[in-house]
Amino acid sequence: MTLRNLTPSHLFLSVTKIFTLSTLLFALTSQAWGVDSAPHQLVQETTDKVLVLLKSGVDPVANADKFIADVSDILDPVVAFDYITRGVLGRYGKGLSEQELAQFSYSFKKGLVNTYGKGLSGFQDLVIQVKAPSEPLSEDARRTTVVQEITTSSGVTKVSYTMAKNRQDEWKMINLILNGINFGQTFRGQFAAAVEKNSGDVRKTIEEWEKGTL
Repeated sequence: MTLRNLTPSHLFLSVTKIFTLSTLLFALTSQAWGVDSAPHQLVQETTDKVLVLLKSGVDPVANADKFIADVSDILDPVVAFDYITRGVLGRYGKGLSEQELAQFSYSFKKGLVNTYGKGLSGFQDLVIQVKAPSEPLSEDARRTTVVQEITTSSGVTKVSYTMAKNRQDEWKMINLILNGINFGQTFRGQFAAAVEKNSGDVRKTIEEWEKGTL
């Protein structure tokens, strides 16, 4: 089974496991090669907060609601959930009300954070190579890509981690490309296929996505 054929829930798991791995690795490697870019610093600060949470004793299983809420508080300032979900909806989002858009964004984020929280452990025996930027990030840069090569017992994984500035000049994570698979495009293509399967019924597709029944 390829990533393009995975169900939304399995895609959530794949995306968030790699995102978890990537953020943890940034904290371990950015100091090693002297990264001085704001996006890298942001990811490192986020990682530090996640590690503090993990050491706080909150049980992700026994106290899942609090753990997910705490993880969400950490990720909200970093991940452009609204931007990502609008990209997933694509042209099908144009006919939705702001309330419907907000509800889908919330459900999408909840699923992502939920799986992220469950996938925070289990990354061991890693060999990491972070590709340094080919040139310093300019002050007026609006977007940058960080590339990592992660070697585990399963092989080598290449991750391209996309960061962009919003209108408030804040760096946000907007996409992830894993071994050439663009997760933003994959989610969008899968949602479009589901809408087509539902005879163009966008709201029905959203309900099925939220329930995990696609």
